[in-house]
Amino acid sequence: TADTDGVQLKSVTHGNGHGVDNPAFQAEVRCMVSYTSTHLCFKLFKPITAIENFLKAHSRIIKYITLGILGAGYVAYFIAACWLDFHRAIALVVLTCVAVFFTVYDLVKKYKGDSIKRIFKPAIRCFKANIRWIKWVFIVVVVGLLVAWLAVDTSKRPEQLVSFGGVCLFILGIFIFSAHRHAVRWRTLFWGLGLQFVIGLFVIRTQPGYIAFNWLGAQVQTFLNYTQAGTSFVFGGLVEAGIFAFQALPIVIFFSSVMSVLYFLGVMQWVIIKISWIMQITMGTSPTESLSVAGNIFVGQTEAPLLIRPYLKDMTKSEIHAVIVGGFATIAGSVMGAFISFGIDASSLIAASVMAAPCALAMAKLSYPETEESKFKSEAEIKVDGGDEKNILEAASAGASTSIGLVANIGANLIAFLAILDFINAALRWLGGMVGYPEITFEVRSEIISTYALCGFANFSSLGIVIGGLSSICPSRKSDISAVVLRALITGTCVSLVNACIAGILVVPPLDCIRVFKDSVFNTTDVNIQTCCYDLFGSAVNNGTLVSFEGSWSLVKNATVYFTQCCQLYNETNCM
Repeated sequence: TADTDGVQLKSVTHGNGHGVDNPAFQAEVRCMVSYTSTHLCFKLFKPITAIENFLKAHSRIIKYITLGILGAGYVAYFIAACWLDFHRAIALVVLTCVAVFFTVYDLVKKYKGDSIKRIFKPAIRCFKANIRWIKWVFIVVVVGLLVAWLAVDTSKRPEQLVSFGGVCLFILGIFIFSAHRHAVRWRTLFWGLGLQFVIGLFVIRTQPGYIAFNWLGAQVQTFLNYTQAGTSFVFGGLVEAGIFAFQALPIVIFFSSVMSVLYFLGVMQWVIIKISWIMQITMGTSPTESLSVAGNIFVGQTEAPLLIRPYLKDMTKSEIHAVIVGGFATIAGSVMGAFISFGIDASSLIAASVMAAPCALAMAKLSYPETEESKFKSEAEIKVDGGDEKNILEAASAGASTSIGLVANIGANLIAFLAILDFINAALRWLGGMVGYPEITFEVRSEIISTYALCGFANFSSLGIVIGGLSSICPSRKSDISAVVLRALITGTCVSLVNACIAGILVVPPLDCIRVFKDSVFNTTDVNIQTCCYDLFGSAVNNGTLVSFEGSWSLVKNATVYFTQCCQLYNETNCM
């Protein structure tokens, strides 16, 4: 061997025809190339590394600057949108106000919560010292107001007392068959029914509530119309043919996919936590069961328990029962979307789903009261669980896939329900015809009430879904789930019926003006005559020589006669 410049060259006995192969020489060359490349890469990436280190060192400042720029941009956009067309920007205003309110609340609670508690500590101590008589005064006042309201409100419509009697009957029945009657907490029951009644009163009887939920229903309807883009591409002309399966059922797939994305982003968890907090502090229920029942307003009976998946194994039997009742007593957002596409009033569906949540917790705790010590006392102990998806695309795809079975279930139940409803209507018309009332059907006033009654998943086909779904989430509690699921099914059915009874108390049937004009004497003291006359005036069009009518009055044969009689009582500008 020979040694040249520190590199040892080995003798070889063969060549490749173009020179001699020397492994030692090739290894040295590779080493030199590698060193050169590394040194070059270091020089090239040195500025990038410096920038990265700078961003890490000043990440907090950069974060605040970025948020400030984005915030300023959104404020500018918000002002411009409101300035150009405030009516069009109402949805933006509502969403912004809600987001700002809860953001400010969270910030105040985080940074000033302890200070505020110290300020109100004397008042809280005084309140706790006198809680006994304050509670009884509150109960007496509420009961007195309820009795007075019922007496005044039902004086003209005594049939509403039937619905009130229905509420009392269901409460009594569930109490009689309660698993532990001695352990019933009446605070939970009455607060749950109170929240349900207040929500119903706000939606059905007040003008702001009616307008707000009608607006919300219209926004949901507009959102669901985007389904047409996907269904038209897949089914083509079948969508325009008016075939139900190609128009309504794809909405379930679309809504389920959207809810899955919102779930992945954490939006639904944030909304659910806020709603569950209200039920928790008023009804005294645990954070886990409150979260799950609140989640059922938006997602299905097997998806909502995923919010509390890590805690199911440590929950009491009463809490598991409440979770299952919440699933039976409410409908998922995807099913709500399908129902809206059927022509069912969107505001009534949204209100029914929200009203059912506190009622479900109340009736669940009446049917299966808590006798064990819950391990979960405060919201701080609970971390809301999310889905297993890795990105938004996977979340959207998973949501669409999980809705396939739901679509088939909806189609099957609709076939059965509509057939039964038509049979009941035919039977009522036949029975009514025997005594001169062939127009009797299961519709008109009962249509809205039925919306509230049917806004749930309490059916025997759901038993298998619940047992299979919850058992797969928490196999160790399968025996407990199976033990309470039938009781939960009955309780969930009662919740939907109580919901309908509350609606029956609050819903005022539309005035039948044609019957009023036929059966009443025209005079100014009759409130119904006055209401119907002004409704008729509003639809009348007087061109100077002839009076015509718009809307439903255009189909009434004696509208001109009624109009003349109304003009004799009230001197309206469009009277001839």
